Amino acid sequence: MSGEVAFGAAISEDRKHGSIVAAGRERDGSRILVDLDPFYDHPRLLVPRMEALYAKHDPVCVVVNPKSQSATLVKALADVGIVVVQMSVEDVIVAHAEFLDLVHDGHLAHLDQPPLTAAVRAAQQRPLAGAKAWDPKMPADQSPLVAATGAVWGFRRWEELAQPGVWAI
Repeated sequence: MSGEVAFGAAISEDRKHGSIVAAGRERDGSRILVDLDPFYDHPRLLVPRMEALYAKHDPVCVVVNPKSQSATLVKALADVGIVVVQMSVEDVIVAHAEFLDLVHDGHLAHLDQPPLTAAVRAAQQRPLAGAKAWDPKMPADQSPLVAATGAVWGFRRWEELAQPGVWAI
């Protein structure tokens, strides 16, 4: 991964695992790369790990879905000085659809990390506000996939705003 990164953070439905996924461009810039290596462990360790990652990488954003088990991260991260982008229902829907489009179009890469691969293989969709989103209530922990989806969504929003001419009047 080269250049700027966004982080997505998620807690599993059973609250046994937390995930932090980084999203950024591959070195050649052709695809978005997601990396679970930043963190996959118990949720109580997630905030200190994110604090260290935040200081080291100065991410473009840290994304959390506040209408999930991950809601407890919003205040905890804010308490250590991390500004969190809280996804709305519409954001969750767009993130899910864009993630699927990137996968289908071959514009998303991952490092075949076992928890993320297991989440992807077990992934199911659920209805959400007339569209679809990931169903977090699966036997395989979905927090790596949910965190990856949030990170990609946050990174893409940053890329859109960073494009020349976005602020032209």
